[in-house]
Amino acid sequence: MKIRDGQGKWLLRQVLYQYVPQSLIDRPKMGFGVPIDHWLRGPLKDWAENLLSPETFARHNLLRYAPVQQKWKEHLSGKANWQYFLWDVLMLHAWADKNT
Repeated sequence: MKIRDGQGKWLLRQVLYQYVPQSLIDRPKMGFGVPIDHWLRGPLKDWAENLLSPETFARHNLLRYAPVQQKWKEHLSGKANWQYFLWDVLMLHAWADKNT
């Protein structure tokens, strides 16, 4: 019932065809973007600034503060979008806070 004629989730598809247009079901998987850049400038700004503080950099001593701080300022001003770089730094510091 799960696979028929090489197509997976056959039974689920049969049920969905009754309620959802077939073109929405029989299409390739599609990802979606997460608005990290906006979140870092908005609701996550205080959290990010705490993790990007000189004290956090000194406490963990994993990265150099100045280059990250420069990218943070550029991101906040809208001059550049460093969302992925900054997110990696934030996750590293959040992990280090939890595990050291």
